[in-house]
Amino acid sequence: MQYHSVAEIYEAIDDARGRLLASVENLDAGQENFRAAPDCWSIAEILEHLSLVEGQVARLFHVMLAKAEAAGATRAAGEARKPFAPVSIEDFVAPLRTQKLQAPETARPSGELSLADSLTRLGESRAALHGLRERLEQVDGSAVRYPHPAAGPIDIYQWFLFIGSHEERHLHQIEALKQSPGF
Repeated sequence: MQYHSVAEIYEAIDDARGRLLASVENLDAGQENFRAAPDCWSIAEILEHLSLVEGQVARLFHVMLAKAEAAGATRAAGEARKPFAPVSIEDFVAPLRTQKLQAPETARPSGELSLADSLTRLGESRAALHGLRERLEQVDGSAVRYPHPAAGPIDIYQWFLFIGSHEERHLHQIEALKQSPGF
């Protein structure tokens, strides 16, 4: 899918978040910590991982936005909320859908965070991302790139889209866990 505005990107990542939250509502402690296999993450660990990643990406955005602003990659006042050149992450996400990926050490769950605590952290990091919206609308988000561990250098818009895509990936894992025998 292609996106043409910051508003569309926020709508997409918030939609993914809504479906993620709905998928983990009303789980009991046994379900939150259920593992389909010893080497698989539980739902609580998946949510801890998502909270770690989104927190890291939110901090990265401050750096990327500052670089774009310092480089003068800003949009004119009247252009801030207008559509921009289409952006997508499908080219690098599609090949990764069937691969088992290894999270970087800094994004691996400790297993010590409860589902409720991870949900709180996810709420905080999403609020931080929403707090960046005005700045994001003022810069040319395609002007600054930062390497993604699996996709290589991607721009600010693509990093935003990654957040939703990443949650979608783990939402599918959660749904598969919920269908596992013994869940």
